[in-house]
Amino acid sequence: AQALGISQRTVERYVKEQIRKPRKDLRARLEREVKTRWQPQVRAKARKTAATSDGIVIDTYARIGYKAPINTTDEDRMRHLEVA
Repeated sequence: AQALGISQRTVERYVKEQIRKPRKDLRARLEREVKTRWQPQVRAKARKTAATSDGIVIDTYARIGYKAPINTTDEDRMRHLEVA
């Protein structure tokens, strides 16, 4: 409540779902506080899980190569990359 600049009772109403939609200014403050407190915990948990298991695998497509005339060996192409 202190971090959001609202009363403890208002927070209790949100928890009990007596109030469902916050005002615009409060919504922005809620979003900011959630990102600063919750997101680092999620990342830390993912890192810990990866460290004790097989790790993290990134699967993506990337354009690799150089700007070159079409049908030359240096022409850039889409490549499938899977990196642990």
